[in-house]
Amino acid sequence: MRKFITLGFLVFSLLANASQLDLAIVQFPEVKTVEELNAALANVNLAELTNSNRTMTSESYLKGGYVVFAQSLPSSAQFASSTRISNNRADVDGKISGNTIAVTITLGEGVDAGLRRFSSRTYQANSSLAPGQPRILSLRQISGKSAVVTKGQSSIKETNFCSVIIGQISK
Repeated sequence: MRKFITLGFLVFSLLANASQLDLAIVQFPEVKTVEELNAALANVNLAELTNSNRTMTSESYLKGGYVVFAQSLPSSAQFASSTRISNNRADVDGKISGNTIAVTITLGEGVDAGLRRFSSRTYQANSSLAPGQPRILSLRQISGKSAVVTKGQSSIKETNFCSVIIGQISK
């Protein structure tokens, strides 16, 4: 009985001291900067922010974001995870060394049209990440122009797009 209680206490204390790594990919329909995003992220919790397919926050700078991917993992020196929902797959692979994190997230989508085809997107980040508040690990800005035809009239539509990888280590 005493060994059981000691083992239970050891498992409880290991779980109480274990840290968690939260990762998310969020896309915004406008240009954002790393400094302003990190300042806005200082006031939120990443798990609460990405609890839906849209960013859930009272921070005006973070509103309107589309959550592409969000996952919580045990924080360890090396980590990997694979998740599948319906025809979508997410593979996470990375390592933490000191306060530096290197992560690769591959999102794959199956297309059910005759022969099965897959499209995949890979997001990579290598940045410093101290425990505590969420931080931007990677930011990619995309700008482009495309022709739009509506009722016989054509116009040029300008598109601005921002994709960020956000990470947070918490207890």
